[in-house]
Formats: sequence, structure tokens, C-alpha cells
Amino acid sequence: MKLRRFGIAGIALTLYAAYAVYSGRLHLDWSLLEALPGNWRQQIAAHWPGSGQFAVPQEYLEIKKAQSRARNRTWTFSDGSQTEAVLLFADSANAQFRLTQAQGVGQVPLSDLGTDDQEWIRSQIEKKGVDGAVGLPILLKSHRWPDQWRAGNAGTLNRIANTNRWLTTHFDITNDAGINRESLRSITLICEAVDGALNALPLPLPVNWGRREGELRKIVIENVDPDVPPTCAGYWDGATGIVHIYAEFLIEPDRQLVVFEFDKPEKAQRYGVIVHEVTHQSMAALMYLGVPSWVPEGIAEYMAATQFAPGAYHFGNTHVAIRHHINKDLLGDRIVKDRRMNLVHLETLMNRDNPEWNAIVDSREPAGILQYNASLLLIDYFFHRDHPDGQHFRCYLEDVLSGVPEPLARDRHLLRGRSYRQIEREMLDLWRPMGFTINFQERGELKAGDVLIDWGAEDVQRSIASRRASRLSL
Repeated sequence: MKLRRFGIAGIALTLYAAYAVYSGRLHLDWSLLEALPGNWRQQIAAHWPGSGQFAVPQEYLEIKKAQSRARNRTWTFSDGSQTEAVLLFADSANAQFRLTQAQGVGQVPLSDLGTDDQEWIRSQIEKKGVDGAVGLPILLKSHRWPDQWRAGNAGTLNRIANTNRWLTTHFDITNDAGINRESLRSITLICEAVDGALNALPLPLPVNWGRREGELRKIVIENVDPDVPPTCAGYWDGATGIVHIYAEFLIEPDRQLVVFEFDKPEKAQRYGVIVHEVTHQSMAALMYLGVPSWVPEGIAEYMAATQFAPGAYHFGNTHVAIRHHINKDLLGDRIVKDRRMNLVHLETLMNRDNPEWNAIVDSREPAGILQYNASLLLIDYFFHRDHPDGQHFRCYLEDVLSGVPEPLARDRHLLRGRSYRQIEREMLDLWRPMGFTINFQERGELKAGDVLIDWGAEDVQRSIASRRASRLSL
């Protein structure tokens, strides 16, 4: 996970500019990669103190400490039956456990426990509890995967006196870029909708774990320093918890949200980056608790890909949205007939930690972009293809968030006796008829001839756009 996600948009635009069209295919001129600003590494370092280095908030250190201390205990129920389990969470009404033999998480009313165990839990709440509870509850869900989700409205948006600060229901937004209220309201809708969309999924996602009730999350909308060439649309700062968004990537000079324009990739809407970074902000626990980077990055990319309008998500037929999302960052509005994806082997990706992830992004090589693409494809596989309602991934998250070592949880619920190469073959077969020819290898890379443009479809689209423009000019 790149806690400060610098460089992705800049690399994508540079790679797009580096393609020269010939014979109906695209050829990558690698020398043009040097068009990236020479101080790119220094620019990142100036904002981010070292790859993978960030301050883990105290509340997450306490969570990890509590998980490391947790021990199996024999619990007695009011009917005299017993079970071996680890207590995860308890308040005055309920107790949640990780069951040793059943290998899952369960919750019971506190009154179902024997008197001695009830008293022991109450004593723990009194000694160590916060707001009448100990631990953090894992959201236990079993509903079907939703086809879509849409936010009702943006909620409140109030300016603090004559300052550049605006308060919404859950966010404190600093509008240093001076964008207008209408655009700010659209951004507010996007931000406010993320948690609702995450909670709509049948997964125990740790949305706002460890965040104090009523605490507003901070977002800064700012302009790029004119002396420093822009390289990204935004980033989440893991040290401060603040999301930074660069207005130049989101709006036109009239301060309206960017709209999609045919054949102008630099003007393609970029509100997906807001969703990506706010998703990281919402689920900071995944990064702070050391979950491999493909999980938080893949989920953030999934949310960005499935949002089809501000605050509106479509979770059905995700292959269409995912294919468009992956292609548009590199190719803008080109109509792609087929694309060869040279991706890193899944065993490497699924064991990649945050420092290694960041080092690959910092290398300025296409592998940095492609690991985001691979993570998105892998998350989509576990959300929809491995089980239509993501059941195995749900059990994996329950284990990881309840303190089970991640490699064990992965082996138990995601691999389930399969090899990484078996899953790779399933993904190859899945995506081949849907526009991606995937090749797994030692390191992700872009090669000449990887992209085949559908020139016939482009001619049709260009003709339609021309006719529309002619009618509008009359």
C-alpha cells in the first residue's frame, strides 16, 4: 500500500504519451519514460519520509498488543455447555469470540454465558474498557452481494465563517484551491458515500476502526506547487490520516468538475482517485495492522472502478467497469479490442508488504502501475469469481482482523489447498474472453504490441461525436 500514493497519474500520462501508433497496434517508446521530471524521487521524499515509514497510531498498536496477548479460554454457557474461544469484543449486551475448533467468529448475548464468565467480562470492561466496551467488534455479515448502491444526498456542507474550511457530516474539508461550492458539493457527495458503499458489501471491512466517535476526517483540496511538476491526483497520508487532492487533476479552469472528453485522456474525470484515497482513510486498519498491500490497494481500486457517478456504485458485471478502469488510466478514451497484461506472479504479489510495494512504485517502472491492476483483478476474483458473494474472502478477513496470522488465514480460506499457479490459470481463463490476455511472470511490465486498438469502433465513435458537434453548432 502506498500510504502517499505519488506518481501513479504522472506515470500513466507519460506512458500514454510514449505510445506511437502504427499498423493498428501501439508501440512503447521506452526512451520517453525519461520525460518524467528528474526530481521525481526527491519530490516524493520531500513529502514522505522514507518508503514504508509511517507512524502507526497508538490505538492500532493497542489492538495489535491485545491480539498478541489474547489466549484461548474455556467458556461456559448458561446451559452448561463449553467451548474453546478467544474473546474479541464485549460490551454490556454481547460478547464476540474467535472459535478455536470452528475456525470462525461468532457472537452471543452476554446473558447466554455462565455467571462466572459474565462477571469476568464485566470486570475486564471496567478495567480496560473504552465507552463501555473492550476490543473492536468485527461486523458479521451474511447477506448477498448487492447489485448496486447509491447515496441519498451529500448531507450538510457548511463554511466556517470566511475561512477556506468547510464541514460536512463526517469530513473537515480545507478548500485551499478555491473551487466553487457546486464542485465542492459533488466532492462532498463522493466522500460521504464511500463508507456507505463499503458497509453495503457482505464483508467485515474495518471501516473507521479505532476512530473516535464524532471525529471528523480531514481532506485538503490544494493546488500543485508551480515549481514542482504534478505527478499525482491525490494521496492519503498514513502519518497524519489526511487525504490530499490536487485540484488541477479534478477540475477545469472554470472550477467545475472535469467531464469526460473523447480522445483527451488528460481531461478524463479523476474523481476515482478521491474514492481510492478516502477508502484508504476509511480502512486505515488494514494498513496499520500489516495486511499485505494487495488487499487494501485492491479494495480501493475496486471501489474506484465500480463508482459510475458521484456517490453511485454498480457492483454487478464488474468486469466491464474493471476493464474500463484499468485501460483508461493508461489509454484514456481509446477503444481497446484486446490488451495483453504482463503481471507479477500471484505468490509474489500476495506476499508483498508495504515497503516493497512502495519501492516498486518509486522505481518509476510500469511494474508500479501494474501491481495496482493485478491487485484489482485479484480482489475481483475473490469478491465475485471464487464465490459469488465473496464468502471465502469474508472468512479470510474475519480471521485476519481477529488476530490469526495472515499467511495462515490466506492458506485456510483463499488458497484452500490450491496452488497460486492454479488460481492464475483460473484468472487467465476468466479474462481471456473479456478483453485481457494475462501473462504471469517474475515482474510486471509493458511491452510493444500489448495493446490492440479497435480502430473501426473508434471511427464510428468519432463520426458520432462529429455529428453531435455539428448539430450543436447550428
